[in-house]
Amino acid sequence: MLKLTTAVVIAVVVAASLMLSSLSAFSIITAAQAQSASTAGAVVPAELDKPFKLKVGLQAAIDSEKIAISFLNVTEDSRCPSDVVCIWQGQASIKISAEANGTDAGQFVLTIGGNEKPSATFGKYYSVKMSGLEPYPVSTNQTEPEDYVATLVVSKVAANSASVHVKATANGTSNSVAAIISGWNFQKEKGTLVMLSRDSAAAIKMAIARFTPAEAQCKSPDARECTDGHIVNSKGIDGDTLHFEVLPGDKLYLAAGGSEYTLDIRQIKARPQHQGSTTTTTITLTEGQRDGPLLVQEIGNGYVKGLNYVEYPLARQEGIPVTLHVGDTVSNGCTVTLTLLKTQQNVSSAVFSKTVDYSRPCPL
Repeated sequence: MLKLTTAVVIAVVVAASLMLSSLSAFSIITAAQAQSASTAGAVVPAELDKPFKLKVGLQAAIDSEKIAISFLNVTEDSRCPSDVVCIWQGQASIKISAEANGTDAGQFVLTIGGNEKPSATFGKYYSVKMSGLEPYPVSTNQTEPEDYVATLVVSKVAANSASVHVKATANGTSNSVAAIISGWNFQKEKGTLVMLSRDSAAAIKMAIARFTPAEAQCKSPDARECTDGHIVNSKGIDGDTLHFEVLPGDKLYLAAGGSEYTLDIRQIKARPQHQGSTTTTTITLTEGQRDGPLLVQEIGNGYVKGLNYVEYPLARQEGIPVTLHVGDTVSNGCTVTLTLLKTQQNVSSAVFSKTVDYSRPCPL
């Protein structure tokens, strides 16, 4: 039988311990790397027109529209801490990237609480808006970059918008029309069409028509904008009527002068149609969130404290401290009014009725 000296036994035990320690450390590192890889590759499912929360470093996907939104980082957070009184509310900005139909649609900075816009348009007729960024700053807490969570919503322009401006170019199948630039405004009852076409010598010719737009019956059930136009005067365009449709796949259909054209949309801007001059909706806000003229700072039993930002008769950069009880209202002095309906302390939120009167626009 082989006899081991005490020194040899000790050496074997130490070697085995080191080996187990190494394997244990390897397992821990591997698990951590796997968890990190899993988090990095996580995709948050989202839906069109419905708010969703997205953490820094993650991506949200709207499969029905083939859209992806990635939360890259927070570029600024100068919001006034909830436990401090400030002369300026501050603002928070994040950088996102967007993809549409598998194509990079660019990077954008969204800002809340300041004078910058909280939304951006991409993919020709989609928009993404930030309505909140958590956590809200507290003077005694340091927020780590990876802890931020943004509330976003992606929308698509609704059919029969109040106004539309569109640019489209030939997709290679048309030998006559090279490009179309058109716009129409239902409220102003005005529309303009510019057609660029090629003649037999490949020279570019321009035709123009001015028309009165009217809501139309869509030929395609998937059309997002449908407009008829009664031609008031024209040069180089035959007939008395026009018909436009914005189709899926970024296509513009035009029927004019007895001919039909389908071109690729390069740019489109549209403003939604408002039903009537006043709209009323119900919104829910938590501490640190702002909608219209009100920044909510504290929610109690039947009351809300916050800052009121007035735009008329004199616009103010700083908010005015205000306490609202159920039934009280707060306004920006012109277009938007919020009425406190109830508070929900169990979820630290307050429910408001939001009325927007489009007949009382705030002065520039």
